[in-house]
Amino acid sequence: MKRYVLWAVLAAVLVAGPMGCGKKEIEELNAKVALLQKDLTAVTADLAEKSKAAEEAGAKARQLQATVDTQAAELVKVKAERDRLKRDLAALKKKRR
Repeated sequence: MKRYVLWAVLAAVLVAGPMGCGKKEIEELNAKVALLQKDLTAVTADLAEKSKAAEEAGAKARQLQATVDTQAAELVKVKAERDRLKRDLAALKKKRR
């Protein structure tokens, strides 16, 4: 959205700027436009880098979540086995008495 606003402002400056402006003002405006375009390019590149980093972080988070889910399922199995063994041990102790 900001990008479109920036382009609209640039277009307005370029269209309205030459009317009533001298050569010096036009050159200053062109220099400002060039600077703004350079800034826009830098911001766009920075955004692309951050988007890539965010995608990588998201992929890693999904991978870690899958690992956590697997370990949670394994933990449930181990707890069930533990509970079964406790019951078996209690039954064996009860038989010994």
